[in-house]
Amino acid sequence: MADLTTPATSFHPLELIPYFRRFPCTRWRNLVYTFIWSSLIAGLFLLVSAALGGRMPNARTVGIYFVVGYFMGFAIHALFAAGSMFGVEAWLKQRRGFAARAVYYIAIPVLGAIAGFQAGDWFFHIGFHDPAQARGWIISIASTSLVISLILSAVLYTREREARAQAELERQRSASERMERDAIAANLRALQAQIEPHFLFNTLANISSLVDREPREAKRMLERFIGFLRASLAATRMERTTLGAERELISAYLDVLQVRMGARLRYAVEIAPGLESFSIPPMLLQPVVENAIRHGLEPKMEGGTVEVRAAREGAMVAIEVRDTGVGFHASTEGGFGLANLRDRLRGLYGEGARLSIVENRPSGTIVSIHIPA
Repeated sequence: MADLTTPATSFHPLELIPYFRRFPCTRWRNLVYTFIWSSLIAGLFLLVSAALGGRMPNARTVGIYFVVGYFMGFAIHALFAAGSMFGVEAWLKQRRGFAARAVYYIAIPVLGAIAGFQAGDWFFHIGFHDPAQARGWIISIASTSLVISLILSAVLYTREREARAQAELERQRSASERMERDAIAANLRALQAQIEPHFLFNTLANISSLVDREPREAKRMLERFIGFLRASLAATRMERTTLGAERELISAYLDVLQVRMGARLRYAVEIAPGLESFSIPPMLLQPVVENAIRHGLEPKMEGGTVEVRAAREGAMVAIEVRDTGVGFHASTEGGFGLANLRDRLRGLYGEGARLSIVENRPSGTIVSIHIPA
């Protein structure tokens, strides 16, 4: 019947009936709902009048009930729409309590009912202007206003309670998301702390050993190591990075290791065209590549190959780290780095992302990460 806030977005009392909640809220929908609502109110009072009078009303009486019902319903609709348009309802919500809004929701139906009955009097000449001749209509105005006011007050109370519940739910969701973000950030710092020490010390030790006997290699290793540290530091300070930036980080990391491992390490990092700017969490591939080196290639006498590839697969982006190392046991879930990565993916994407570990035949491991595109 009434547009309780803005005409295109507000709750309509007819939505108390679950069936009517399925249709999107628009101005035209609310006008149709007001027509239906007014018909229901008019029909209800017609039935009550017939029951109290003990006889079926004639066609003119039926017409009066329904036309007056439409006048009344659309008058109330217009009054609420005007209140919304001129900011009365917003002012009541912001500056006044529940009691003031309840008075507002009671006063509007009374005014609308009076206006509706007055319009009916002009249309049907039922003598509304003469109280002695229209006592029944006055009783109808009072009862109609009471019923509508009670319904709208119930709507107001329900919406207030739902708004409080929704606000509390949003507060809890916000707190939960903040805790998840803090946990993810803490996990990322823990991951970085785990990666840097042994890699840092091993690299510096290798540079030290190369300085005297192979200064050119020592310089190359130091330059790549500086590049890796710069990229790594930048990644840990951002909430998001790109596949292109991650490629530079992984390439620098593997280049440093290649100086140390020599011909025992071969690698390739390939990003499909158009995916260089695709946004991903920072340090997404670092723990996977590190696992491939530490647990796959370093224990293998002849070393092997690490390949990192990213491509679109339908609605997902698939990132694959493939090595030809010593392989793994089928029951493994990966080390701390991969367990941490699982938690990060779950926190960031829920069930929308997945991480899988399978055997790479004839030897090695394939770790696949699928995230929504």
